[in-house]
Amino acid sequence: MSEQSVANIMTRDVISCLETDSLKLVNTLMTQHNIRHLPVIDSNTGQFLGLLSQKHVLREAFYLAKTSGDVDLANLGNGIQVKEVYSSGVVSATPDTSLEEAGRFFLNSKHGCLPVLEDKKIVGIVTSVDFVRLCIDLLRRGYSPNAD
Repeated sequence: MSEQSVANIMTRDVISCLETDSLKLVNTLMTQHNIRHLPVIDSNTGQFLGLLSQKHVLREAFYLAKTSGDVDLANLGNGIQVKEVYSSGVVSATPDTSLEEAGRFFLNSKHGCLPVLEDKKIVGIVTSVDFVRLCIDLLRRGYSPNAD
């Protein structure tokens, strides 16, 4: 791995969920850990299936409010499983993916996270916030964008 790879900035202790978990559980996880994305893991194989984002949870809350007229936020999604609403076919990276390639992904896609996989299993996650932290670190070290 080079020093210019996502392995150097990714979060390794990834909080994830299973496709069989309820939206209530994942909403609680997101709130407790102050995160917006959860990798979805196959409960049988442990392989990465896709992502569940805060947008998925909010969309479901709005749908429930529209169809039932009322949403009990404390029990939001109690009967809804992650597999009903998550996104599959998600772009992913490997630990060796260059920081430049990952940065271009964020710029071009407007997504907030990039799962990092090895052998179809999640080993990390890189977010746009990780790139902001990297920029702050570079600025602290004296990096000047105008220097040639």
